Amino acid sequence: MMSLIEVQTSEIVKRQIGYKWRAYTGVFTSLVVIQLLGLLFSLNGTGQMGSGRTGYDVKITYFTADIIVGFTIFWGFLTAFLLTTKAYREDDFAFVTNRKTSTLSTIAFLFMICVIGALTALLSSFALKLLAYVILPGEEMLLIQGMGDVGTWLQGIFATILIVFMFSSLGYLAGMIIQLNKMLVIVLPVVVVGLMILLSRGGFQVEEYFFQFIFEENQAWLFTLKTIAVTTIFYALAVLVSNRLEVKR
Repeated sequence: MMSLIEVQTSEIVKRQIGYKWRAYTGVFTSLVVIQLLGLLFSLNGTGQMGSGRTGYDVKITYFTADIIVGFTIFWGFLTAFLLTTKAYREDDFAFVTNRKTSTLSTIAFLFMICVIGALTALLSSFALKLLAYVILPGEEMLLIQGMGDVGTWLQGIFATILIVFMFSSLGYLAGMIIQLNKMLVIVLPVVVVGLMILLSRGGFQVEEYFFQFIFEENQAWLFTLKTIAVTTIFYALAVLVSNRLEVKR
């Protein structure tokens, strides 16, 4: 009997993922728009350095996908947040479902689109360099650096996927908390900002410690462990909050 229930649950989750993939095409439209916006902002370069000598000046501008990745992280957060709204949650009940399968399918769908978002963000660096080559003035020269060895490139892709998915978990948690009471749309940001200000006055910079904890980790396996742990905690808390929401009858 238990095996029958497990098969049924996995089948429902799979069908819901397929439905969300077909129904929520707007998330891909917003991804394209926000990455194009990031591409435009990146045309000014993501870093500069220069030096001068008698008779000539040298200015070096770096073009990377950092800004596009940043925009993609925001997109992942916002998309996860929107998927917690009542309109999206009620779409799931077009199927035989419960809160467990609905949450699992949403998290799986978020992971899939975060993978796509991370990949397109990194690949956009080639489009950025091509555009930079076209728009640079004639007296300037663009030196295109290769992507490095395959291992480094794959590590970058994997790390970007983990980061985008981690921030999507934060967006999902924030969205679920706000679903408990609409007043939390105003209260939650005020409480979070207020706590951060109070803690910073006490010498504890929450955002600084968080970014140091995640982004300044030099060991790849520790970075992976930390991001997965934080993502799991955020999604687990979101599931606990979702269980408090009114069950659809």
